[in-house]
Amino acid sequence: MLDANGVAEVLQRYTCMNEAAMTIARGARTVAPALLALAITSVATNAHADENRRGLQLEGMIGGAGCLPGRAPCRHDDAILRGGTKPSFAAGVALGARPFRWLMVGGLYRWGMFNPDYRTGDGVDYAWGGQHTVAAMIRPILPVWRFDLGLNLAPGYARQVFRRNAGRDKDYSQGFAFLGGPVVDLYLGERFFLGAEVDFIFNSQQKACEVRDGDTECFRVGDRTTLTPTHQVLFGLHLGATFF
Repeated sequence: MLDANGVAEVLQRYTCMNEAAMTIARGARTVAPALLALAITSVATNAHADENRRGLQLEGMIGGAGCLPGRAPCRHDDAILRGGTKPSFAAGVALGARPFRWLMVGGLYRWGMFNPDYRTGDGVDYAWGGQHTVAAMIRPILPVWRFDLGLNLAPGYARQVFRRNAGRDKDYSQGFAFLGGPVVDLYLGERFFLGAEVDFIFNSQQKACEVRDGDTECFRVGDRTTLTPTHQVLFGLHLGATFF
């Protein structure tokens, strides 16, 4: 049995436990609203960020361009033509809509230059080369946190030109092309993003043309040595913004 001292000790322990419980309860009542507000704010912020990845999207690309063997090779070593097609500058723009954060549809333009280093049998070399590409684009996107992992799929039209140093003489081809390649973007803010892009442009032109002294002659690729059409790869910095 408890004596008077034992009863006093039990009451003291109960009082201390009760005070501790009340302190914890008061702390919980103070902290809980703050945690709830933080959770609601976090959800609202994430939802707002998701909304900012839907709407109109404008983007640019700047970097380099290289030659890929296509219907014409990127290097020649024969009696008519000797040399190679070296890399150069590339740029482009795209405009589209994102009805969902995982999809973009729109159009794009790409300009990729070449640095031709050729000598012909008649002693004339080439000043520059390049390709214009215009295409309709669909881009499925995997959004992961602040990253957009996309894949460009874009059928369109391309014109590839190699201009000679002599007057206005040039070689060219034009026709259907298909652009495809990965895009990785990081959203630095609610709407602005910065990333990297690689585009592979595959040309299917069956004919090439030569302009000599104002006269144009077209022929099937393979019937004679030509510089066009090659395929092209573009690579570089990708930046833009999504807005309403």
